[in-house]
Amino acid sequence: MRVLMIDDDHELCELLHDVFKRFGVELIFALDGELGLKLLQARRFDIVLLDVMLPDISGFDILQRIRLTSDIVVIMLTAKGDEKDKVLGLNLGADDYLPKPFSSDELLARMKAILRRTNKSHHNNAIDIGDMSFTPARNTAVISGKMVKLTGVESVILKLLVSRAGEPVSRDHLYRTVLNREPMPYDRSLDTHVSSLRKKLGPMDDGAHRILSVRGVGYQYIA
Repeated sequence: MRVLMIDDDHELCELLHDVFKRFGVELIFALDGELGLKLLQARRFDIVLLDVMLPDISGFDILQRIRLTSDIVVIMLTAKGDEKDKVLGLNLGADDYLPKPFSSDELLARMKAILRRTNKSHHNNAIDIGDMSFTPARNTAVISGKMVKLTGVESVILKLLVSRAGEPVSRDHLYRTVLNREPMPYDRSLDTHVSSLRKKLGPMDDGAHRILSVRGVGYQYIA
């Protein structure tokens, strides 16, 4: 696993570099946003660890620029635990959000869990349903000839819902399978990802929603 960390906390970067090295994880870090973006263009990475508070560019701005060209896994790291910041990061395409301080063990576990869920080794066959052709391995969907790029988490959610089209999938199951954690009170992470997915996919030709909210249960992709 090769990880790019964009964070101006040099001590934290060095600490994680040494910890990850023991687990065979290569961590390369940039102390400002511009350098981080240059490294991301020049080399291949599996995950980006992105701090919100950077000296030159907001982490949210960097995330937006990354999502213009890449669906790489992005985990936001920040001392700001405000709910609005978390929702904003997820809406902009972050795959996960971990407030500081955090343990290196938890971060490493989250990284591995996300890569398992979004593994590119999944079969490359497209799933055709209605007017949509969805390829999980590429995190893409083609709707009426238009390509839609998804984040890794959005792709996993869509795959789960499409595999049980016409049936509701519980929120608890989605939290455990997609986000690798139990649902917590006031945690809107899943809803934010689903909302973003809905916007990207758009409605059916007849105006009907593709993904329905099933009250008291979860979400359902229409048959």
